[in-house]
Amino acid sequence: MNFYVKLIIKILEKTTSGQDSSILKKLKSGIDLDTSEKEELEQLIDNI
Repeated sequence: MNFYVKLIIKILEKTTSGQDSSILKKLKSGIDLDTSEKEELEQLIDNI
């Protein structure tokens, strides 16, 4: 798994909004995100 993906997973696991996110589950399972999910991930990171 890519270093940055691992880093994002660690960050999301530490946040309240990230823990409940379907994006986190997809990142952990290695599923590629589509465009709308990438935008949602950007919003999650912006809100941290």
